[in-house]
Amino acid sequence: MPKIEITHQKSDTFRFKRVPELLFAGKVEDESFFYAPPQIHDFCEIIYIVEGTGEFSIGGKDYVLQQGDVAIYNPGVPHEERSSSEVPFKVFYCGLDNLHIEGVPYGMLLPPYVDPVISCERYAYRVESYLSEMLQECDSQVLGYETLSNNLLMSLITLIYRIVDVKHQFQELKGKNEISLRTKEFIDKNYTQSITLKDIADTLYVSQHYLSHRFKKDLGDSPVNYLINRRIEGAKHLLADSDIPVHEIAARVGYSNDKYFSMLFKKVTGQTPSAFREGERGR
Repeated sequence: MPKIEITHQKSDTFRFKRVPELLFAGKVEDESFFYAPPQIHDFCEIIYIVEGTGEFSIGGKDYVLQQGDVAIYNPGVPHEERSSSEVPFKVFYCGLDNLHIEGVPYGMLLPPYVDPVISCERYAYRVESYLSEMLQECDSQVLGYETLSNNLLMSLITLIYRIVDVKHQFQELKGKNEISLRTKEFIDKNYTQSITLKDIADTLYVSQHYLSHRFKKDLGDSPVNYLINRRIEGAKHLLADSDIPVHEIAARVGYSNDKYFSMLFKKVTGQTPSAFREGERGR
C-alpha cells in the first residue's frame, strides 16, 4: 500500500482564545419522569438527549428535544427541563466556564443569535461518546484525567461548531455587531429595572436609531420587543412558582403600572396573568 501523507495547514478559522474549564459532568438515567425547575447559571451548560423526549424552556422560548438533540445554555439564560414521553429519559450533560472562542463574546458557548437547540444528526454518536468518556474520566480520577477531560471538552465544543457551521457559516457568526450583543446582555441583566431604549443607547454611546437597526438585523427583533418578552418570561416564572400578587410581579419585572403590564402579558401570551397562574396550578 502506498504511503499517504497530508500536510497540516494552519488555515482553520476556529480558535480557542482561552482553554475552557470543565466544572462538572453528569447524567440522568432511566428516569420515568424528570423535572428540573427554572434556573439561571453564571456558567455554560451542554445537555445531550440520549433517550426519550423532553420539553425545554430556554430564554423564554419553548422547545421539544428528542434523541440526538443538544441544548446549549449560555450564562444568564433562564431554562427549565422536563421529560415528556413514556420512554425512560436519559441525558448526558456538562458545565463549563472560562470560555472564550475567537469571534464569540467572552463567556458564551454560542453567539446569542444562534438557536440554543441543535440536532446533531450524523454527529450524534460522537457527541454522546465525548460526553460519556468525559463522565468516565471525571469518575475515575486516574492519572491524566483532567487533561483528557479538558481535551474531550474542547473536542465536543469544536464538534458542536462543526454542526452549527452547516446552517450558520462561522465567518458570518464572527461578523455580528458587538453593539447587538452588548444590548442583549444589558437587557438580560437589567430587565427588572425601569429602562428605556434611550437608557441603553446612552449606556453604549450610540444613537437609538443605530442601536435598533443593528439589533433587529443581527437578532431578528427590536430591542423593545426583546425587553418586553424578557420581562413577560420572568413574570411567567413568578406567577407559576409563587403567590405574589400580580401588581407586585409587575413591579418586579420593571412595570410600575400593573394594568399596562396585564395588557402586555395578554398580548404576548394570549392570557391574563391570573388566568395563566390558574392554568399552571391546574397542571
